[in-house]
Order: sequence, then structure tokens, then C-alpha cells
Amino acid sequence: MLKIFPENQPESIRRIALNGVPDNALLIYKGRNRVFSLLVDGGREINIKEFHKPRFPNSYIYNSLRRSKACRSFLNAKKLIELGFHTPQPIAFIEETSAGALRRSYYISQQVPFKPIRDWTTIPGYETLIDDLGAEINRLMTAGVFHRDFSPGNILYQPLPDGHFRFYYVDLNRMEFNVTSTAKLMRMFRAITLDEDELSMLAAAYARAAGLPEQTVINRAIAQLRSYIAEKKRLKKIKSIFK
Repeated sequence: MLKIFPENQPESIRRIALNGVPDNALLIYKGRNRVFSLLVDGGREINIKEFHKPRFPNSYIYNSLRRSKACRSFLNAKKLIELGFHTPQPIAFIEETSAGALRRSYYISQQVPFKPIRDWTTIPGYETLIDDLGAEINRLMTAGVFHRDFSPGNILYQPLPDGHFRFYYVDLNRMEFNVTSTAKLMRMFRAITLDEDELSMLAAAYARAAGLPEQTVINRAIAQLRSYIAEKKRLKKIKSIFK
């Protein structure tokens, strides 16, 4: 069974659903999932996220008990925009199921020409960028938005004419809304940078925007980072044991 949502899509989107990613699509990210850009409909550039085919039992869970990652990406993008935040405009999600299991899934959005905030201290006007990102994190937390994958590769920046920055969020399938736990929301500081000095600058900018004691927030953010690094080391050690 093939599902396209919303159903009213141009032929270019329907062909992706029927035949998969076209040969002329440009691969822009390759990992567990793959991301492509493609020109369609007279020059419109879209982004196609092709999700890894889930294995048993997830292939059945995503078709019955839980929404697929493609579906969640689409719905979370809609919710973000509704709350006044930015993400590439969602277009559609596609699911192909067979014998009760999810086989293929895609999330399609508008391609945007913005870069991720990796190595942000090399970005012109980075001091303002850090201040603006701190204020943006305060807005996210105040709105109860928890982005589980709040990392530099998933935050795109758009320089504005007045010297400030706008931020776009991607990789949305693990977002949560209506989160009220401050401890949980602070976990968004875990992997945004591995440099404690950079993290301290960002945490201070967030504290100023939120009206909180700077050093207290910095300490909490650094604790999140150190916990994240320790967790990664433990996982790496466990994996090496079972190799």
C-alpha cells in the first residue's frame, strides 16, 4: 500500500512515491538516512529525506503502534511553524507498506539555501549569532519545544539585513512539544558544541534572554555536555567489547 500525504500532490512528488528517488537527484547527506536535493516543477528545489528501512519489529510498530519518522517529521514541521519557529516548508510524506510492515518512507520539504551552524566562531558576526541563538533557545524552551537532536548540523542560520540571524530546524522526527520540565529542556545543551568555552558563551546568552543567573545556567549546560561525552564513551566501550 502506498500513502502520500497530503494526497493532492503534483506528478513530480507522485513519481517519487512510485519509483523512489530519481537518478538525477543530488545526494547531499549519506548516513543511516539519506538526503537528496532535486529540481522539480520548473525549477523548484526540494529536499527528499529517505529514511532507513526499519527492521523487525520496528517495521510493524511504525505501521501500527507508532507514527513513522517521515510522518512525524511532517507533522512536527507543521507544529513548529504554527508556534512561530522556522523550518524548511513541509511538502509531503510518503509511506509504502506491505504485509503490515513499513517498507519505504520519505519526508519531502522545500530546500533552503542556508548552512548549519557548525564552527560558529568562524561565521561573520558570530557574537551576534550566539546572542540570537541564546534568545532563540529561550523562545523554544518557553514554548515547551524539546528538540532531541539539537546539534549544529540540525540548526541552519540565515543572516538578516540588520545583522541578526534567523534559525531553521531540521531532522525533526524526535521533537516533543508541551514539555514543562526544565531539566529535560536543558538537555538541548548536550550536543550543540563539544567545546566548553563555546557552550559557556551560548548558555550565558540564553541566561540573559531568560533572566536567569548566568553562572548557574553555564554550570548546568556544562554538566549536560560532560554527561553526554561520558555516555558516548560508555557506549563506545560497550561496542568494542562485543566486536
